[in-house]
Amino acid sequence: MLSFWVLDIATEVEDGPVAWIWSIGEDGSRLIVKEPFRPVFYLTGGDLEGISTCLEASKDFPISSFSLVERRLSGRPLRAVMVSAMTDELEGLAERLRRKCGAEGVFEADIRASSQFLMRRRIRPSSWHAVEASESEAIGGYKVYRASGDYQRLERVGTPDLKVLAFDSLLLASRGTPKPEVDPAIAISAVTDRGEERQFSGDEAGLLRGFIGLVEGYDPDVVVGFNTNRRLLPYLAERCRRLGFSLSIGRLGAEPRTSVYGHQSLQGRLNIDLYDLAEETPEIKLETLEEYSSYLGLKVEYDTIDEYDLAEAWGKERSRVLEYSMQRARGIMEVYKAVSDYIFSLSEITGLPADHVLTAATGFRVENYLMGLAMEAGELVPPRGEAAYMTYAGGVVMEPRAGLHEDVAVIDFKSMYPNIMMKYNISFDTLSVDGVHRAPNLPHAFKEEVGFIPRALKGLLEERERARRLADMHPEGSVERRVLEARQRALKVIANATYGYMGWTGARWYCREAAEATSAWGRETIRSAMERAKGLGLEIIYGDTDSLFVRDDPERIRSLLGWISEALGMEARVDRRYRKVLFTEAKKRYGGLRDDGRIETVGLEVVRGDWSAIAKEAQLAALEAILKEGREEAVERVRETIEALREGRVPIKKLIIWKKLTKGVEEYEVAAPHVTVAKRMIEAGWSVKPGDMVGFIIMRGRGRLYEKAVPYFEADPSRVDVDYYIEKQVIPPVARLLSAIGIPERTLGELVLKK
Repeated sequence: MLSFWVLDIATEVEDGPVAWIWSIGEDGSRLIVKEPFRPVFYLTGGDLEGISTCLEASKDFPISSFSLVERRLSGRPLRAVMVSAMTDELEGLAERLRRKCGAEGVFEADIRASSQFLMRRRIRPSSWHAVEASESEAIGGYKVYRASGDYQRLERVGTPDLKVLAFDSLLLASRGTPKPEVDPAIAISAVTDRGEERQFSGDEAGLLRGFIGLVEGYDPDVVVGFNTNRRLLPYLAERCRRLGFSLSIGRLGAEPRTSVYGHQSLQGRLNIDLYDLAEETPEIKLETLEEYSSYLGLKVEYDTIDEYDLAEAWGKERSRVLEYSMQRARGIMEVYKAVSDYIFSLSEITGLPADHVLTAATGFRVENYLMGLAMEAGELVPPRGEAAYMTYAGGVVMEPRAGLHEDVAVIDFKSMYPNIMMKYNISFDTLSVDGVHRAPNLPHAFKEEVGFIPRALKGLLEERERARRLADMHPEGSVERRVLEARQRALKVIANATYGYMGWTGARWYCREAAEATSAWGRETIRSAMERAKGLGLEIIYGDTDSLFVRDDPERIRSLLGWISEALGMEARVDRRYRKVLFTEAKKRYGGLRDDGRIETVGLEVVRGDWSAIAKEAQLAALEAILKEGREEAVERVRETIEALREGRVPIKKLIIWKKLTKGVEEYEVAAPHVTVAKRMIEAGWSVKPGDMVGFIIMRGRGRLYEKAVPYFEADPSRVDVDYYIEKQVIPPVARLLSAIGIPERTLGELVLKK
């Protein structure tokens, strides 16, 4: 038996499609496991016997076999013709045969051949397997094995000793955004997992060839960067082409190629773009390497040089620019080390290779997991479609009791939505007018027979509990514990996302009724718990979707948790405690002081967009004073911020207001500061497109706000509109906190008048 860890999957055409499983053997060797296979699709409806006769006569089509099979569709038995193809181009072939042979439906032709192979052979990327295999002729120095028989999953924790290369590249434009047609790469910095550092600069062809040579020589399993998919790899590939050679950094000399979800695929290697993780982290406003490193709590030093300043710095401070590039490469490696266990766990659970799983949206991750289960269960995977979006009521969010509260416990329902879906058997295949589980205040009902989604959730939650138990058996700081804890977090993410998946109109198994019913039972669960809490004499301060904030009373809380378990059949626990917590009058906005002195914020300007750094700092300083000192100290913190602004002691970067461009600048009908600034930047040669963050600063002068906004890198510190920042950036967010503890906004207004 050959034992190996699955790195990546590809399909190559030899005598038909052949799966290439790029792997790492038990002995640490890099190898390829090959297996010829025939991707399949299903034809349904119409005269199946006639369809079979038609297929028999279709000798000029690339099909190898077909057969009548029994499958299920939405839980109901269905006969279909399964067609095995000799090509991985399935959709066009399936549609031509459907029309020719009179079939009504086509299933699974829109699933990539490599994905089909993994699912049908029950292979999970980023995990250990074993298979009977015979050694074949090596390719490019890599051992090749031909698999025979079924693959076995091996119970092993952790990854093999992966070779990792982190890199960063700086691109130089004399004007505006660098363009690959004309603007060169000026530096590439790289760091290996062994701590080796290399930097290439000077002649562009030389630095690019030097980087290619480094990759070929070190032969990493993982290449990791930041914004490599959308920017760096396509850019460097184009620069190489213009210089007359290829960016051959894949194994066997392959160039990067665009794959699913916009991913840049490197043959035989994982291309992990950490930007994708930063982008899906809501706590981060600016998806930069510096911001993400800080969010993760990593102590990485960056002497940041903005792209807008790079050309000038390259001319005046070249050594500083090169050091910054190397700092970025080091930072990328540190971030990778911090998140790699989670990435590989997410890959194994969803069945998506580790580099694809980051570029795939959450819905696609859930769907890939479900497709694998469906194929195992004989459930046909429906084609992707887009349903019209229809809203439905969400969870309970009660009005908070504004003010400062002491000794607050937060009761959290463990995996509430997944447990509701299992308890009431909510699934696309159990929805029935005759169902025994009727959703509160809705016409939706669900059958008793266990459905597809509850079965999937049961497997996820049981595996999560198993991972937690195993983690507890290993000492703190051990590799095994770290990996298992990352695994249980990834399992939780996928389980909790399944409820949202059912309400996603792009889902293959979209079922608005299921999502709507789950939400309704969630509201009923929270309301029942709130009524019971009141009956027990617990003081409820706030309720939000699957959590209750109550005055900390251990005896009464224990009684409530017991009742939730017995009467509601749900599990709840005290998730955290606050020494003090401040609620504003708005829902989902509060800040709390934990026992260890940490301050947590939800929904406040300190974690939301559209505010300058000085606004966030002022609010956080006031919040900290309220929670740790008192009202007077909070007012003093505001006064200090205002004085610093008036005296010009606030760094100009803290005055930048960032706003996302949600559409093309020409599509905006109303003038807004960020749109005006974006137009100005475009005229100056910068690339600004929908989805980009635009940074601007408000300057003194006449006119409307959008007329006073300038790109932050053009701002003159001596002309900043200080009054705007005091009145519109500092006072409003701070006033929301202070008004909750009885200090009206007019008191803060008096501070503004003290000049």
